Amino acid sequence: METVLQLLKYDLGISSEARDIYLKALIEANQKEIEKKGFDLNLTDVEDQMLLADYSAWKYRKRNEDVQLANNLRQRIQDRIVKARGENYVG
Repeated sequence: METVLQLLKYDLGISSEARDIYLKALIEANQKEIEKKGFDLNLTDVEDQMLLADYSAWKYRKRNEDVQLANNLRQRIQDRIVKARGENYVG
């Protein structure tokens, strides 16, 4: 979680700890939101760390707007859903 927080802060250009409580809550909520789509995030994996940080940065920036998820994020999440289904496939 701490790595994701630091990645998010770098992305947003935040260097102070003043918003850490809010950002940690945002990260946790976004992790749950993503995992409801059908796969678990492995926060020791750099790709999943970046996905959660990027998703959280997007949500932070767009929190007051009613817009669709960015195409690159939607595609990355879809790819993870497909990967998870393939790993769980019993054939």
